[in-house]
Amino acid sequence: MKKKMIAATSALCMAGTVYASVGNAVNAEPVQSEHTAETTASQDRIYCIASVSKMYSALAVMQLVDEGKVELDAPVTMYLPDFKMNDERYKDVTVRMLMNHTSGISQGLPANDYLYDDVDSFLHDNTLDMVSRVRFKAAPGEYACYNNMGFELMELIVENVSGMSYTEYVRNNIASKIGADHTGTAWSLYTGDMGDTQVSLYRGFLPIEYPYEMAAGTGGIYATAPDVANFGSAFFTGNDVLLSEDAKTQMSTRWNDDTKYESYGLGWDFVEQVRYEKGNIKVMGKGGDVPHMHSCLLVAPDEQISTAVLTAGNDSSSQYAGLMAFALMDVVLEERGKAVSDLTPPEPEITDIIPDHYKKYEGLYCIGGLYSNGICRITFDGTAMYKEDLGTDNSSPEIYRYTGDGGFVRVNDSGRMTSDREIVYFEEKDGGIYIRTDKFTVYPGLGIYQGLVGNAAGMYTGEKMEENPVPRSVQQSWDDLSQTLFVIYNEKWTSQHYESPFYQVVTDEEFPGYIMVKNSAGARAEKLTDEDHAVFFTSIPSSANRDLFDIEITRQTYADGILADSFDLSDGVRCRSVDSLPVFSADITEISLHSSEAVWYRVGKDMSGKSIAVERPDNSAVFVYNKFRELLYSTHIKDAINTIDLPPDGYIAFIGETGDSVKIFK
Repeated sequence: MKKKMIAATSALCMAGTVYASVGNAVNAEPVQSEHTAETTASQDRIYCIASVSKMYSALAVMQLVDEGKVELDAPVTMYLPDFKMNDERYKDVTVRMLMNHTSGISQGLPANDYLYDDVDSFLHDNTLDMVSRVRFKAAPGEYACYNNMGFELMELIVENVSGMSYTEYVRNNIASKIGADHTGTAWSLYTGDMGDTQVSLYRGFLPIEYPYEMAAGTGGIYATAPDVANFGSAFFTGNDVLLSEDAKTQMSTRWNDDTKYESYGLGWDFVEQVRYEKGNIKVMGKGGDVPHMHSCLLVAPDEQISTAVLTAGNDSSSQYAGLMAFALMDVVLEERGKAVSDLTPPEPEITDIIPDHYKKYEGLYCIGGLYSNGICRITFDGTAMYKEDLGTDNSSPEIYRYTGDGGFVRVNDSGRMTSDREIVYFEEKDGGIYIRTDKFTVYPGLGIYQGLVGNAAGMYTGEKMEENPVPRSVQQSWDDLSQTLFVIYNEKWTSQHYESPFYQVVTDEEFPGYIMVKNSAGARAEKLTDEDHAVFFTSIPSSANRDLFDIEITRQTYADGILADSFDLSDGVRCRSVDSLPVFSADITEISLHSSEAVWYRVGKDMSGKSIAVERPDNSAVFVYNKFRELLYSTHIKDAINTIDLPPDGYIAFIGETGDSVKIFK
């Protein structure tokens, strides 16, 4: 049987090209096939493969399992003695739980994880300290919920057990064994060990400096598409170059047999796909996203097929990479006469009568996706269910009609089912009321995207909220806080997070006792406890419950001498109120920089619409935003001009290192 690995690269859009290798499972000789047309230069372009990197740290741990140096069901403390949390249940967290997302750890990636033209060990060196301060969102092993922090802990386990840095381990025990010369971590690429063929990246139409992901174990592997496809072949049945058959079997076994949950394996986003399972074909997959770069790896181990798609562009995502990867997988299977089931779901029948007992499900719900959640109100009349988003500018509720089998399918204003099929179900479980959602997204001309959860039954997406009565003084304190903006101030000068640094608290009389915290990445619902604290509260048993944080309001004296509130998130982000920012006025000629604190200003009236030039040290950055919080200028744009226009009612930030300063010329 021919063993086929397919790799695809695409820059800025999905009009990419495909490269295929046919031959031995590892180090296959490349050939052109009838559906490939990749140039040599494009084959060698290096991307951050984002969360597909998790497969490398998972494989590394499994190699140590093969060597008898790690036991999957041993506690993490056996390999990381300094791993601690503020809850004694941390002792119950096992290595396996880190790998299949069931650890219950609430935190996602911490500060300073994504840096422009820079590498820094801050995240690596402070991971244990940062995780020690977070709460569990669930008991260890209770349910699977996507968690980046677990794979950072795995990176540390690999280092402690092997005695090598993670970069050395990947090079010596993975990349070199499969001839992946263009595979490594951010440190490998930054130092030139992998060459200098990084894919070009843009913000809009402007070229930007290359960003480096510091979380190597969870998202910081850099590689070419052929290298990633070649890596995927390590999971082929019969290939023992990197892993034993037992290790691969354990990795490809879902964490739980209940198909109501996501089908995570060890590292894999899914180890079952219904459309392939119906044809007796096993396919595992992993996707990933970082700003500007996206990825998808699919492996059919018994069919000896590995497809890797890497894309770049602001408007791209792992959904598009996944669509291309699935299409490539289907092409090869079709060549071999393998049938792949149609993913299109049957159209449900709508009935006009909703049983009376559904009235008990009316109320407030926290509804989530993979990266964000919000608060909505659900109500019923005789023929429809209505979902009204709260705390937003959306005034029209979404309408759902009863399907007769316990589901409610979304319809448009004309009462027709939408092309993006979405059906929600209510489920009473463990004393709570939850929503499960089946969703199929249609991309015209590209296909239907089911997502990487792997099962047609969808996932839990919502939870009914309990009333949270708080004293009037507490509610008033947060209502007052909702009248202003906050800006990040504690990230390094190379941090990508300064491209979207604004946070806002949203309160609403429709959900007293709760708030939503919003930034450009999405929103999170929080439960008020007192004037200075709000906490995460959801228990949605799925990846809709990922990346949670608590909030604390503290008083801080800033480098500019101003005493004001600091809006602190438990994931390490710290913000200050824009109301506390000094005014950038015409008399300012020099600004002292601080390593731990960005120097922020509001643009004063006397400088609105005017231009400045700056003389700044190499290790510094300048960002300018308009009153709508849109980034207008960044020194991380390649060859950025030194004439900086200041917008009316805008903001300007200077970030650098203590002892340095920026000179201002008008």
